[in-house]
Amino acid sequence: MTRNLVRLASTAIVALLLGAGAGLAHAAVTTLDDLANAQLVPSTEPALLGPINELGRNGWQCLPEQAAQSKAAMKAELPSY
Repeated sequence: MTRNLVRLASTAIVALLLGAGAGLAHAAVTTLDDLANAQLVPSTEPALLGPINELGRNGWQCLPEQAAQSKAAMKAELPSY
């Protein structure tokens, strides 16, 4: 009696897993088809930063970087641990 219940439960679990796997596979194929047929639009070119020299990066106002260039350690805004 117990063997029959174990077989029945195992068969039911396998059937449910196969059904779920088939559903996921069908959903994935549909999504891939939609992606393949989608119109791809190129993005705009990114704005490039200026060159890095001894004064730092030109065209980019990075406050932590500017604070780290301070001559005195107390004004460098370093984290306190």
